[in-house]
Amino acid sequence: MRIFNSMFIFIILAVAVVACNDTGSEGGGGFIPTGDIIAVAERTGADQTIKVGGTPGAVPPGSTIEVTNLNTMESKPAVGQGDGSFDPIFTANTNDTFNVQVTDGGATTIGVTLLSQAVRRDLARLGSVPTAIEIRGSRAYVINGFSNNIQIFDLDQNTPQEIGTIVLPQGSNPVAMAFLDDKRAYVANNIGQSVALVNLQTRNCELILARTGEGNNFAPCQEVRFAADAFEDPSGIAVANDKVYVSNNNLDESFEPAGPGFISIIDAEDNQFIGTRGASGANTGGMTVIGNRIYVVNAGDISSTPDFSEFFCDFDFPPSIDVIDVETDSIIDTIDIPLSETNSKVCLPNRIAPTPDGKFGYMGLGLVGALLKVNLETNTVVNGPSNPIIVTDISGLNNTGDIEINEDGLGFTTLFNSDQIAVIDTANDQISPFPFSFFFPAGIRAASPNSDFFDGVQFLAIRPGTAGVDFEGADIFYTTGISSKLGSVNTALVLPPN
Repeated sequence: MRIFNSMFIFIILAVAVVACNDTGSEGGGGFIPTGDIIAVAERTGADQTIKVGGTPGAVPPGSTIEVTNLNTMESKPAVGQGDGSFDPIFTANTNDTFNVQVTDGGATTIGVTLLSQAVRRDLARLGSVPTAIEIRGSRAYVINGFSNNIQIFDLDQNTPQEIGTIVLPQGSNPVAMAFLDDKRAYVANNIGQSVALVNLQTRNCELILARTGEGNNFAPCQEVRFAADAFEDPSGIAVANDKVYVSNNNLDESFEPAGPGFISIIDAEDNQFIGTRGASGANTGGMTVIGNRIYVVNAGDISSTPDFSEFFCDFDFPPSIDVIDVETDSIIDTIDIPLSETNSKVCLPNRIAPTPDGKFGYMGLGLVGALLKVNLETNTVVNGPSNPIIVTDISGLNNTGDIEINEDGLGFTTLFNSDQIAVIDTANDQISPFPFSFFFPAGIRAASPNSDFFDGVQFLAIRPGTAGVDFEGADIFYTTGISSKLGSVNTALVLPPN
């Protein structure tokens, strides 16, 4: 839930404020792949772990391969796997050159590709507490909660440039955004107990629909409407079937669940409030439109020790997913997510990211570096808290704050505490599939793992299309929750050319 993320950030800020002053940046250097045989390392230097291998189809299955470091003359044999891949491991200098000899396939000489070369960490300064990033066409929209605005960036420029800002009323705390079309979008305002309709071309707030009793200062919005009991801590938002759906956390003054959450529904044609639908669980948050259904995640809740030194799942509020039919606006199914006594930190799921075929969905988690997986055809849990997909050690705190899946089925998930972006192949749920054999170093702590400070890599969005083909430059853009910066990853600098 976004409100929890905001609270968690400010707890951490007391010890991590120096992170905001960091100006370091990755990017540049390394060998850019020219074929499907690649040598890859996380970063530059001596004594680095280097994987030399091929992507599926690179060599004939069963073929004999000899890989030689031409600087040290160390050689390692390999055999082509059933899918035509291979990946022997070296400890070497990233300036070294490797020769790959394939039986009856000729030889290839390559340098070392660096995952860090694909990352640019400091593209722009963002507003206070970024809560989401959305991409439509060649524009990125960064929603800034405590700054009450939306920054707009032109992604077609070599370094994305800010080209405008949409200002929302003071005290709104915008947390989510959903596009109606190329001209208009709706924004959920968590503290403002409202939803705003913004014009993406004029960059004006055209209308705000607020809960009755929320005051009378809604400048600069051009029109104000009220609806009784319409919202209670809006958190997520989605547009489908000419309607706007808004999830509501429904928290009390101590940020604890006041009961189950609910979903508000607005007619997008006349912007009239239609009504609400009760959710099956607490902290109703992330929303994802898949076909004629909306999957709404009820995140549940967490508990902590009085000094916030330990966090763990609250078994009184288990998470669940409600499935809404957008034709009838009824909840037609609920996916219960049982918590695990053994994995007591595996909880607080966020929005579902569907695979390209719509068969499966993945969710990040609020306390640990792991993912949950559901079958969207049968509405059942595949990997729940008892058997999560582990990205980092789940005995300690981390936060897979967001996950997005590209058109090729590769999922990219942020790791808040370790300042990294990990990759999962949704075809087999392998973490760090070759050539993404290491996590992308996206912030301070990734570059210096023992650092007391970190940026808090949190939300990301993927630009539609193929980097290097449909557009030049990065295809993944991310925000940091502590240092409030915009960063990017260009996977075309790691993947072989199409």
